[in-house]
Amino acid sequence: MMRLPRSTPWLLIAVLFTLAAAPSVNAHNRSQSFSQWTISDSVISTVFTTKAREVTRLQTSSSERLDILLSDHIAATVMVFQNEIECPVISPAISVPAKSGFISATLVFDCPSISDPISLKVDSFFTIASSHVHYARVGVNGQPALEYLFTDSNRQRLVIKKSDSDSVSSLYATISQYTALGIQHIFGGLDHIAFLIALLLLITNLKQVVWLISGFTVGHSITLSASVMGWVAPDIPAIEALIGFTIAIVAAENIGIMTGKTRKIGSLAMLALVFITALNFIFSVGLPFLSMLGLALFTYAYLSTDNRTTPLSSRPWLAIAFGLIHGFGFASAMTEIGLPSERLLPALLGFNAGIEIGQLVIVFGLWLLALVVRKKISWLSPRLVVDLLSASLCGLGIYWFISRSYEIL
Repeated sequence: MMRLPRSTPWLLIAVLFTLAAAPSVNAHNRSQSFSQWTISDSVISTVFTTKAREVTRLQTSSSERLDILLSDHIAATVMVFQNEIECPVISPAISVPAKSGFISATLVFDCPSISDPISLKVDSFFTIASSHVHYARVGVNGQPALEYLFTDSNRQRLVIKKSDSDSVSSLYATISQYTALGIQHIFGGLDHIAFLIALLLLITNLKQVVWLISGFTVGHSITLSASVMGWVAPDIPAIEALIGFTIAIVAAENIGIMTGKTRKIGSLAMLALVFITALNFIFSVGLPFLSMLGLALFTYAYLSTDNRTTPLSSRPWLAIAFGLIHGFGFASAMTEIGLPSERLLPALLGFNAGIEIGQLVIVFGLWLLALVVRKKISWLSPRLVVDLLSASLCGLGIYWFISRSYEIL
C-alpha cells in the first residue's frame, strides 16, 4: 500500500480550514455603489445605484423596505456644493426602477449657476463599510461624462466645467480616471490576486515570471476588449464561478508537483466534478451540464500529463487560457462602473492599463516578499510555505467555485 507524503494531513487541514473561513472573504462582492450625474443649467440630478445586498447593511429589522432605506440614506449623505455653499434639494429622493438585484434612487439639486466649479460630496455607506467605493459619472451640459472615484478618505470631488475646446484634456482625463479605476479594481479583486499567487508560487526565476504574466495579460486583454466592445456577452455568474475554478486547479497542480501526486489529484478532482455534474443534472441547479462535463474532462486531461518535459512547461499556455476567463470578470466590473459610449476606446485603454499597472505592482511586491522571507526567515521551509499556501488557495478556489455556481455568495 502506497504511503501518503508526510505533509498530506497538513494540506488537508489547510484546505478544510480555508473552506471554513472562506465565507468571510468577499472577493468581487466588495462594497460599492454607482451614480450617474447630469448637470444642465442650474439643475443637477443624479441616479444612485447599488446592489440590494448592500442596502441590507442599513436595515435594523427585516421588515424595512430596501428602496425606502436607500432613498432616505442618499438624501442624508449625498450633497452638492458651489463655492462651499450647499445647493438645496428641489426634488426629494425617490426610488426608481433598476435591473434585477439592484436598487436605484434619484435626487435633484438646484445651484444658482454652473459657471463656477461644483463639488459633489458622497458620504453614503462609508460609516458602515470603510472599504466602500463609489463610482460617479458626471456629464455637464451634454459634454462627454467624466468618472470620479470616491473612497472613505476622499468623499468630496470637484467637478470642473468643460468647454467645447478641451477635447484633448477630456481625453486625457478619461484615460487617467479609468486607469485609476483599473488599479483600484485589481487591488480590490481578491480572487484575481489569489490566482496570481497560485500561478507564481513555484516560479524560481524572473524569466518564468515574465512568461506567465505576459500570458495572463494577453488572455485577459482579449476578452476584456471583446466584452466591453459588445462582441461577446458572457454569462457573468458562470464566469465568476470559473474564476474560482482557475484558482483551485492551479493550486491543486502546485500540490501535485510538490508531492508527485499530480495524476491522482487530477483523478480525484475529475470524480468530484462528475459527482457535482450529476447532482446539477438531477436537481437542475448550478452550472450547465455540458459546462461541468467539460471542466471534468479538462481537469483530468491537464493534471494527468505527468510526462511533461518540465512540471511548469504548460503554465504560460494555462495563463493565457485562464486569462480569458479573468478578462470577462474585469469586463463585468468595468460595465458596472459605467462605460462612456463617446469615449469607449480611451476608457478601455485606461482601464486595461490600470489593471496591468496594479498587476505589476502586486507581482513585484510578491517577488520582493519571497526574497525577504527566504533571507530573513531561513528556518522556514520553502516547501512548507508552498504546500500550505497552495492548499489554502485551493480551498478558497473551491469555495468560490461552489458558492458562485449555486449563487449563494
